[in-house]
Amino acid sequence: MNLRLDSLAVRVVLLSSLWTVAAIAFLGWLLIGLYRSDSERGFENLQQAQLYNLVGAISVDDAGELTGFPDFGSTSFLQPLSGWYWRVEPIENVEGPPLASPSLSGETLEGPPLSELGFDEQFQRVWFAEGPGGVNIRVLETEIELGEGRIARFQLAGNQDEFEFAIRDFARRVGLILLAFGAGVVLINVGILLLGLRPLDRARRALAEIRSGAATSLKGRFPREIQPLVDEMNALIDNNRRIVERSRTQVGNLAHSLKTPLSVLLNEAGAKKSPSRTIVAEQARAMDFQVQHYLKRARIAAQRESIVFRTDARPVLEKLIGVMRKLNPEKSVELETTRAMPVFMGEKEDLEEIAGNLMENAAKWSRGRIDVSLDHFADDAGKTWLKLAVEDDGPGIPARERDTALKRGKRLDESVPGTGLGLAIVAETASAYGGTIELGESRAGGLRAEVILPAASH
Repeated sequence: MNLRLDSLAVRVVLLSSLWTVAAIAFLGWLLIGLYRSDSERGFENLQQAQLYNLVGAISVDDAGELTGFPDFGSTSFLQPLSGWYWRVEPIENVEGPPLASPSLSGETLEGPPLSELGFDEQFQRVWFAEGPGGVNIRVLETEIELGEGRIARFQLAGNQDEFEFAIRDFARRVGLILLAFGAGVVLINVGILLLGLRPLDRARRALAEIRSGAATSLKGRFPREIQPLVDEMNALIDNNRRIVERSRTQVGNLAHSLKTPLSVLLNEAGAKKSPSRTIVAEQARAMDFQVQHYLKRARIAAQRESIVFRTDARPVLEKLIGVMRKLNPEKSVELETTRAMPVFMGEKEDLEEIAGNLMENAAKWSRGRIDVSLDHFADDAGKTWLKLAVEDDGPGIPARERDTALKRGKRLDESVPGTGLGLAIVAETASAYGGTIELGESRAGGLRAEVILPAASH
């Protein structure tokens, strides 16, 4: 499937992928937020339990000094500068030095003054600081009366960096898992969407085959959501073909019905010797020209932009060049084109008439060489056109006389046999298809006739 920015498949894939990415990003943010919230609550509960353990383990001996050593069941309070510390400091009616965990290594825990951060209703306060060894810590602090008016300050510190690292590690692992999951979901969505849109792509290819002339209708079975559309398009194609065929038949009948009276007039004008013979003959020929001209325009208009008539231009030119070489063995006739060439949006007979008249005119004036080239291009609107050029090495046509050469019956040189209709017929047929003809100077100094004709885009 051709994935372009204006493709329905690309739009659906992009929208579904964006939604998937947004949903997974939100899920990741939610999971990490919930994990942080639960971890913070667990961290706080752990410190609270450790503080209760510390308070329960410390007492005042008979000498009025602090005594006791808590058992937290963890070696973190034994490892120097681990970030896990406890400290009990005498405040009132208590003698002796403060007690501290071995991990504190003789350092102190200095918190903010009580004037800045006081105790809450449970007579506790929490503060954060950079502890000994440069480790960020969370300190839970309280003051407890140990009996008989003896007050001590209890401090329990936890490693905040360790907590943050655990959060970041969880976020990283969750991110990797969700990234892999999201990539898998996007790939699965792409596969499902492309598989689901394959019938539309088959319909597009079938239409392209009809446009190129390789098929006459949409073949195959399609899903029931698409089959009615396919059936309607096939019915439209058949109806269009019948209309065109009926128009061609009517045009042919009209041509035949007018051909006989015109032939009689021409024969009578040639047989009778009278002053009006010339006038009758000229008017009959003018009538014949007008009939043929408008019949051709009606026929071409009936098929123009239709999906019935398509012609591969290269074989037509190769056949005509073969004929020209047999009729003019003394002259070199060469074709320059490529294999990949769009097809002509019209009937084979019209292309043969255009190319045949150009080659015949070139052979009439050429001194020995005729060059035929076929190319294609797209205009600013994206429409594809064929460019057929025929060049010769003859005397050419002066720029001031080129417009005259395209008019029916205008002959620039009466010494050479001809009717003066060739270039005019080419101009009329090309114009009927919406194309153009331009006369110029060839590379060999002769005439270059360039015709632009519509082509089917693939």
